[in-house]
Amino acid sequence: MKNSIFTILFTAAIFLVGCESNMTERSIGFVTGDNSDTKWHLGTQDAIDIVSTVDELWANEDYEGMRPYFADSVEVIRPNGSYTNTFDSFIESISTGDSVTWSYNYAFSVDLDPSIGGEHVQAGFSVDYPATEDREEYTTLHHESYYVVDGKIITLRQYAIGAGSDE
Repeated sequence: MKNSIFTILFTAAIFLVGCESNMTERSIGFVTGDNSDTKWHLGTQDAIDIVSTVDELWANEDYEGMRPYFADSVEVIRPNGSYTNTFDSFIESISTGDSVTWSYNYAFSVDLDPSIGGEHVQAGFSVDYPATEDREEYTTLHHESYYVVDGKIITLRQYAIGAGSDE
């Protein structure tokens, strides 16, 4: 009986050590400059969940509901290059009355240094713009890059491809 327990514990220990060493080796890519000695790692579902929650609130135009998920001094660069550096100015910039719709197509998170916190969530959307007097209906593909630290979005970079993507 003691041999069986020892064998089970030994096997479990080998398995856990083997899994842990594989996890630390799961880094990819490269970085230049000051961080050239680091590599990218998979991020967490928690950071993705923040972006997903914000997307749902945004779709429902619940801008006050979005506030707790953003740093007050969030830096946002829109696809047209416009820049805001407060949550309120960001909300003002998206509250144009243009009734766009979108589908949330993907999200993933990567982390440059898991020991210090902060993740880069990448998300993709198909955005449908309605026809107006000045233009026909069109669709663009958007990629958004969020930097999330301690549950707050610190930066948001938006990129768009397609007709009208400079708006």
